[in-house]
Amino acid sequence: MVDLWSAERKVVLERHLWLAVLRAQAAEGVPVPSGAAAAYARVVDRVDLASIAERERRTRHDLKARVEEFNALAGHQHIHKGLTSCDITDNIAQMRVRRSLEHLYGRAGTVAELLHRHGRAAPAAHGLRGAALHLRALAAGYPLRGIKGPVGTAQDMLDLLGGDRAALTRVERRVARHLGFARVVGCVGQVYPRSLDYEVLTALPGLAAAAARGGDRRTRPWSGVQELAVLLRGYTVMAAAVTGEQWQEGDVSCSVVRRVALPGAFFAADGVLSALEAWCRDGTPTPVAPPPVRA
Repeated sequence: MVDLWSAERKVVLERHLWLAVLRAQAAEGVPVPSGAAAAYARVVDRVDLASIAERERRTRHDLKARVEEFNALAGHQHIHKGLTSCDITDNIAQMRVRRSLEHLYGRAGTVAELLHRHGRAAPAAHGLRGAALHLRALAAGYPLRGIKGPVGTAQDMLDLLGGDRAALTRVERRVARHLGFARVVGCVGQVYPRSLDYEVLTALPGLAAAAARGGDRRTRPWSGVQELAVLLRGYTVMAAAVTGEQWQEGDVSCSVVRRVALPGAFFAADGVLSALEAWCRDGTPTPVAPPPVRA
C-alpha cells in the first residue's frame, strides 16, 4: 500500500500509461519513430524526483515537468499526444483506488481466516468476510474515466486519429485493459465524477465497523480499531465536501482534498487489518492505559 501511493510509483505508473497510449496510437497508424517505444520502455523505472521537482519549479506545471523528464531520459518527444492532464492523472488515481480496494478485500479475507483459525473474535471474522465481499463487488464495478480530453469529447485524440471514432474506441479500450478496468465511463467532463471517490470512502468505515464486532473498545486491538474508524469517517466527510461541486473541471480545492483523503483512508483501513493481524500473533487483548490527568 505504501509503495502504491508513493511519489515514485505514481511516476512509474504514469510512464507505463503513456507508453500504453503510444503503442495503441502506433497500432492505429499514428506515426511513431522506430525504436521510440523501446527507448521509453528502457527508462520507465528511472525516477529522479529531485530532477522532476526542478523542472516543475521552472515550468510551474507538475505534469509538464514529468513529461519533459520522461522525454529527456528516452531521447524522444512522442508521449502525451492527443491527451490532456486528466487523461493521465485521473486514470492513474483511479487505478490506485482500484488496486487499493483489491488489496483490502484480499487482506480482509485473510485476516478473517486468521481470526477463525485462532478461535478469536468470531463476530469480527464474520463481519470481515462480509466487508471483503462488499469491497470486491465495489472494485469489480468501479469504472475508468478513460481518454476523454479536456472537456469530455476526446477531440484532440480524435483529430490525431484522423476523425476515426472506431480507432478512438480501440485506443481507449486498450488503455482500459492496460489499467485493469472492464468498464469505462461513457460521459464525463474534464474529471471523473467525484461521487465515485465518495462511494469508495463511505465503504471503508464499514470495514472498521466489521472488525470491531464483539470487541471491548477498552482493550487493544479494539481501541486502535475505534481510533482508525474515526479517521475513516473524517476522510468520508472530506470526500463529501467535493462531491457535487466538481463536475466539468477539477481545481485546487478538489485535488488538495483528494491527495490527502484517498491515500489516508486506505492507509487507515489497512491499519485496522494490521491491528487485528498483530493481535492474532501477539496474544490476548491488553488494557489501554488511561491518559494522565493534568491539574
